[in-house]
Amino acid sequence: MYRQTVDGQAAAPREQAAAQHRAIAAQTQAEMLRDQAQMMLDAARMGREAGSPFILRSPPVPGPSARREKMMFAGFLMVLLAAVVIFHPLVRAFARRLEGGHRKPDALDTGSAERLARIEQAVDAMAIEIERISEGQRFTTKLLSSRLEAPVAIDR
Repeated sequence: MYRQTVDGQAAAPREQAAAQHRAIAAQTQAEMLRDQAQMMLDAARMGREAGSPFILRSPPVPGPSARREKMMFAGFLMVLLAAVVIFHPLVRAFARRLEGGHRKPDALDTGSAERLARIEQAVDAMAIEIERISEGQRFTTKLLSSRLEAPVAIDR
C-alpha cells in the first residue's frame, strides 16, 4: 500500500519522479563532461597536426589570484605590525603594575644635593648682580633725561 500525504495523494509516484529527474540530470552532466573531454582531445590533435605545441591546461582553480594573495599577505603584515606597536606599551605597563606597582623616585644622593645647592647660590648671585645693573641703568636714564630738560646757557 502507498503512504498517504496530507492532501491524500500517493507519495510513491512523487518519489519515483524525483529519482527519475536526478538520474536524467546526472546523465546529462556526464554527457557534457564527455563532450568537453572530447573537444580538448580534438584541439590537442589539431595542434599537433598543425605543428604547434598544444598544452592541455586544467581550468583555473577558483579562489584569489596570486597578486591578490600577495596583497592580502602584505595587509596582514601591516595589521600585525600595527598591533605590536599599539599593544606592546600597554602590555608592558600592565606587567609593571602586576609586578609591584609604581616605584618612588630615588632621593638625591649627597653629590647631587651639593651640586644643586651651588647652582642655587649661583642663581641668587646672578639675580643680585642683575638688580644692581638695572638700578645703574635707571640712574643713568634719570640723569640723561634731567640734562635734556634743563636749558644750557652759552657764554660769550
